[in-house]
Amino acid sequence: MALVDGSDVALPSSAIGSSSFVRVTLKNSSGAVVVGKLVTFVTDPTIATLSQQTALTDSNGVARVKISPVNVTAAAAGSVSAAATVDSVVLSTSIDFQTSAANVILSQFAASVVNITALQSSAVTVKALVNGNAAASGQVAVAFSASCGSFSPTSASTNSSGIVSTVYQSTSACSGNVTLTAQAAGSTSVNTVVNVAAAQASNILFDSIDQNLTTIFTSRAPSGIKQATLKFKVVDASNAGMASQNVLFDLSTTAINAGVTFSDGTSATQTVPTDASGIASVTIVSGALPTPVVVTGKLQSAPTRVASSLILSVTSGVPTQDAASLSASKLSIEGFNYDGETSDITFRIADRQGNPVPAGTAVTFVASHGLVGGTCNLNANSACTVIYTSQGTRPVNGRVAILAYLDGEESFVDIDGNNIFSAGDTFTDVGTAYRDDNEDGVRQSTEQLYPGGMVGTSACSSSDLSVPFVANTCDGIWSSSIRVRKQLVIALATSHAAISQISRTNQRLIVSVADDHGNGMPTGTAVSAAVTTVGSACSVISTNPGTVMNSSGASSHTITLNGDATCSSATIAVTVTTPKSFATITAF
Repeated sequence: MALVDGSDVALPSSAIGSSSFVRVTLKNSSGAVVVGKLVTFVTDPTIATLSQQTALTDSNGVARVKISPVNVTAAAAGSVSAAATVDSVVLSTSIDFQTSAANVILSQFAASVVNITALQSSAVTVKALVNGNAAASGQVAVAFSASCGSFSPTSASTNSSGIVSTVYQSTSACSGNVTLTAQAAGSTSVNTVVNVAAAQASNILFDSIDQNLTTIFTSRAPSGIKQATLKFKVVDASNAGMASQNVLFDLSTTAINAGVTFSDGTSATQTVPTDASGIASVTIVSGALPTPVVVTGKLQSAPTRVASSLILSVTSGVPTQDAASLSASKLSIEGFNYDGETSDITFRIADRQGNPVPAGTAVTFVASHGLVGGTCNLNANSACTVIYTSQGTRPVNGRVAILAYLDGEESFVDIDGNNIFSAGDTFTDVGTAYRDDNEDGVRQSTEQLYPGGMVGTSACSSSDLSVPFVANTCDGIWSSSIRVRKQLVIALATSHAAISQISRTNQRLIVSVADDHGNGMPTGTAVSAAVTTVGSACSVISTNPGTVMNSSGASSHTITLNGDATCSSATIAVTVTTPKSFATITAF
């Protein structure tokens, strides 16, 4: 066994390099060379590598494999052995070797394409020499870096020709000359240059609106958000945001005509550069009129690249009198003799376009007797609810007036269609608000006033008793600042019922059901009937309705009979049972 170089000359001092070989001559017991015999080679893989682990002897009985140091930059020592079987006898031998720091040089570093565009790539190669010879496969590892962009892989080893290959990838941020660097341990780094053309904006996209708004309110609205910030994004071909790209923003004509402006108070085109994330933001402010708002952004560098926001609108948000509504879950409660009986009172409102009033707007409630929640805030559906509770001194007639109000405007007919009150538009003039406790439509000195807005001396045009006003307090001038109001009456019903006959035939009996004050029995009170005359062929088919509906007034109920002749004289007992299970029975 011997260590030789590529010319088959023995290595001095058994020092291996990148072009060293292990040579074995195989002979039999007679001293004759053995041809075509398998020889197996083994060495420490942490010190040296073999080009192959087995080889056949040639015509001279010689088997040879290449051996290379693992680390060409540090000295080490090791052993390599060879074994073969000849005439059933295992023969083996070994030889020691040493490695020494080699001279590694990188050369021929080049990119396959030296002029590329941002986001494009180029194949890169470099050759590694060890002591002037091409490095063996895997002998030299080379790391790659770039002043902009990246490599894949970032580190690679030599192939059998001493060549290392990788791919350079530019990013959208790269432009101009980019320096590529290759570095191997124990060698001097080498550089080459590729020229990268700057990335171009590929598209502009509508991104978002702050707070995910879809609606803002006119400048005339009493509250609510009246401006919105819209964000657009400029991207490159990889959909990454691009900084420092000017975006031109414009408002739609309809939005401009409705008074919408940009934050600078004008409707002129706005030029906004993108930030580091590629975002350009613009703020719009509502005007006096409701309108859809379309904001268009386009690239200054490529005006055909356009994006628009289509989800934002402006609504007036000003409460108007005609849109007010007040309702109760129970218009009659069993509260004349019982405390703690409740009814949900719900106020609803809209602007003159039927759109919601800003969420959070406060509504005030007052009641002539008992307890009512003093205020509630409108929800997104422009409604809110308080609870009325029976307590305290009861009104003699058992009727409680509840008034709800908030600030808003008088309703008008927009003849010219500009959504603003103009000369020639007709309107409903309402005067000073009060709570009409006795329901007569005339303000008494003991009935509470709730003034707001201008007070005049003219007659008022409204005749709606659910919108109480003091007579001769109108001014004949449309007002945008009034108490938008609505009133309803809840009955505090007695538990005892007053049942009276309205009409009777063999086919039906119609009765009136009321409480002791002539008010409706509690909502949900049950009404039933039965024939009590013994032996009568008359019978009750049905009672309709079988419960007292939601009303503060007396109710009528039809008791359908089977029509037998005895129905005219039979005794029919009508039973009225309240929610608190108090029953009143009256016979007819």
